[in-house]
Amino acid sequence: MKIINYLGSALAFATLCLPYSVSAQDYPQKSNLPTVYIETENHKPITSKETYIKATLRYVDADGEKYYDALGIRGRGNSTWGLAKKPYRIKFDKKQEFLGPDRAKAKSWTMLANYADKSLMRNALAAHLGKFAGQPFTAAAQFVDLVLNGNYVGNYQISDQVEVRKKRVDIVEQEDPMTDDSNITGGYLLEIDGFADSEPCKFTTTRRVKITVKSPDDEIIDPRQVNYIKNYIQSFENALFSADFTNPETGYRQYVDESTLISWYVASEMTANPDAFWSTYIYKNQDDPKIYWGPLWDYDIAFNNCRRKGDMTRRMVLKDGYGADLTGVWIRRMWEDPWFVNAVNEKWKDMVEKGVEQYLLDFIDAKESELNASQSLDGKLWPINRRVYDEYVLFSSYSATVDFLRKFVRERVSYLSETFEKEAAGAVPTPPFEIEEDYYYRIHNANTMKCADLTADGKALCGNTYIDGTESQQWNISDLGNGYCTITNRATGLAITDAAPLVNGKYQHNEQLSLSDSDKDNLRQQWRIVPLPTGGSYIIENRATGLAWNNSSGNSNDGNPWISWDNDANNPNKPNRHWRIIRDELKDDSGVGELMTSTDEYIVTYSPSEAIIKFISGGETTLNGTYSITGLNGMTVRSGQIESRIDISGLSAGMYVLVWESEGRYLSRKIVRP
Repeated sequence: MKIINYLGSALAFATLCLPYSVSAQDYPQKSNLPTVYIETENHKPITSKETYIKATLRYVDADGEKYYDALGIRGRGNSTWGLAKKPYRIKFDKKQEFLGPDRAKAKSWTMLANYADKSLMRNALAAHLGKFAGQPFTAAAQFVDLVLNGNYVGNYQISDQVEVRKKRVDIVEQEDPMTDDSNITGGYLLEIDGFADSEPCKFTTTRRVKITVKSPDDEIIDPRQVNYIKNYIQSFENALFSADFTNPETGYRQYVDESTLISWYVASEMTANPDAFWSTYIYKNQDDPKIYWGPLWDYDIAFNNCRRKGDMTRRMVLKDGYGADLTGVWIRRMWEDPWFVNAVNEKWKDMVEKGVEQYLLDFIDAKESELNASQSLDGKLWPINRRVYDEYVLFSSYSATVDFLRKFVRERVSYLSETFEKEAAGAVPTPPFEIEEDYYYRIHNANTMKCADLTADGKALCGNTYIDGTESQQWNISDLGNGYCTITNRATGLAITDAAPLVNGKYQHNEQLSLSDSDKDNLRQQWRIVPLPTGGSYIIENRATGLAWNNSSGNSNDGNPWISWDNDANNPNKPNRHWRIIRDELKDDSGVGELMTSTDEYIVTYSPSEAIIKFISGGETTLNGTYSITGLNGMTVRSGQIESRIDISGLSAGMYVLVWESEGRYLSRKIVRP
């Protein structure tokens, strides 16, 4: 969009978008950070992610003030645009070295709110890690205080727009318009994208991996370009799933740049970003057969900041992240290639030897100091102890927030060193499945990664494409003892049942698994989850029939029936019988109180319906301290040492105050006993 500025003098017109130094006395810095003042035309509110509003911008720092009078501003983001603290995108009328000569000269820049990241630094930390890992481009992270139309709106991070440009994704930008002689082998910037269905230019591979084309722009791209890159990516995927996919010359490695693939993957695991496979950038340059991986982008729920996932310190993005049906389809296949596993391990060992842990900790220390004054201002407007999106834990102080980040980095480095070494040394045995009843689960077929879901009438089980937050795809797994459990649907409360008919004393396979009223005494609703020897997958077998779950015919279409089938020694060789069980959202926890300090981290939950208080520890934290429960009359009705589970079903109906002590501090939360 062309931004036009109406000025009264020719001299002023000649200086459009050129920064110049002026007195900043009327535009002071709010803290030690630069302050950005943006005023929209007629102080119009910013309400759209599509339409730019004309604006002016002042950038004030210790060197003075720079003024830009020809630009536009609009909203940006997907989930984050719906939050109170809005992210923005600014677009100058002319290219600017907005962040100096070391960064791109470009029109478009982003202003990240980092609202759901109380440390404010996770996106910057991920970019810093990407640089250490060897990614060719990492996004800028200039922190500023933002004043919009005269109102202070908080701490923001100015960053690059992910686009094809020198000092960004530095590949050839194709001709516009394209001609018959145009070289359409590149460049292309693509995103493997969980939001692809809402994008204008997209395609889907035969393995149902959804991809959007970011460059060339959807306004100018020619169908011939779309067909070229679609076919090229399909050739890569075909090679990846071919019989000789591990062959470096005829398999998938002929298509990928090995350095960026490995650095991107290792960095994604180090950050434990649940969205790393949900949103993955890749690109291809002109006359270059390789597909490059990166840059790292959108890491505000990384570094253990995703409540739906819970503690990710000792869990792999490969197994427990979102996007199992997107980038995960490709990476799981690569993980079957010994070259890939060894390359990941060698890259990680090299990073550890070069001091990646201290490198990240030093960055955190520096940013904590740099951001301290600004985050204090930000916290007055956007309180640090208020959950606004999906934050895993909440803190009462900024220092505790940052300490939690440091702790995660230390423990994550140790976990990845242990895990990558084991994987490289040989196949890791699948651990016994342990039920965590505070969470719902997703169940995916390991072959197609379709998610367990209900048929349209809600009476039978099928596989569907995973959609985040869909309650019909979330399952409550309840332990019955003796190795068996029930599996009930969150949306309907119905239990998965094996309806296999009994004929001449033998249960017949090929019957679609059904849903029926939950009855824990019904043996057809009792399931045993049996680990396969390796690979992180399980067999799910029925107690009454002895049959096992099976994805009928291995079909990957949505709505394909899941049936009960043979359960025998061939299980390890039958991927239609293999199931990945992924911990999903924390169950409803109305009345949850949370405390995480620098030395003692846990979540306190209370379920009124169960009359159970739980102290859920984080990582390897040991629960210490005491608690008491008092009535509103001040009388103590229960007290003792903190336990993981406290049953208050014996208390009379009414309101109480739970008080607990930790590291010399006393905290409290009101609870209601219905």
